[in-house]
Amino acid sequence: MKSTLIILSTIFLFAFSCKEENKEELENQLETAIESSGGKTAEEWNGKLDQLFTVEMAAQVIHYNVSQAVKDYNQVLNNPQTHSIQYKWDKGRVEVSDKIKNPINGKPMEIPTDDYIEVSWVRTTTLEEFKHNYHTPTAEELANASQAMDSKMQEMQNSGKATSDQAAMAKEMATSLGEGLSYTEIPNIGNYAVWNNKDKNLKVFYKGLEFQVYANLGNEAKNQETCIEAAKLIITEKLK
Repeated sequence: MKSTLIILSTIFLFAFSCKEENKEELENQLETAIESSGGKTAEEWNGKLDQLFTVEMAAQVIHYNVSQAVKDYNQVLNNPQTHSIQYKWDKGRVEVSDKIKNPINGKPMEIPTDDYIEVSWVRTTTLEEFKHNYHTPTAEELANASQAMDSKMQEMQNSGKATSDQAAMAKEMATSLGEGLSYTEIPNIGNYAVWNNKDKNLKVFYKGLEFQVYANLGNEAKNQETCIEAAKLIITEKLK
């Protein structure tokens, strides 16, 4: 399921990202930006996300005891951009999930949930590409994305890579990715940073490197504050 969402996200973003004829130009800009900035590339952190964001750093921003943290380094997929480092603490918290219903009474389930913070989607990019990928899409861009998805799904059906039911499900999932999507710029973090108002995560760009921070502490304001603090700490201690 996670790999499917990643593929759909890529298709969706590509639908209103750079045009084909601009790809080579963006690649050249990327190389120039990295060389001139002296910034670190994503390759340097491949397999080392727990060094980019250590358990001590996580405990510092989340204000919990470092000895009680549980580390979860996810490297299931081959693409290192999809890897994540997560530190979690069992604080006995329970969340009510509207997405998971009790099979008997149909009411939302109460799910035991750890407090955690996660860093992921570390990749090399340019500021131009970053701003283009993480901006609030217009109605026209969403329409273009929908058309691109329709075309891709039809192509997969014609080649026998997907059934009509699978294509319909994929289209529904892709459409949900764009619904309500918006970003708010967060000042004074790296070169540029935005808050994803839908998925509640922080996207950060600094000297040619992109990364994402997500926190779940049971309070939206606290989650955002912790993400911002973590991003600033990563830049100060690991990227400067």
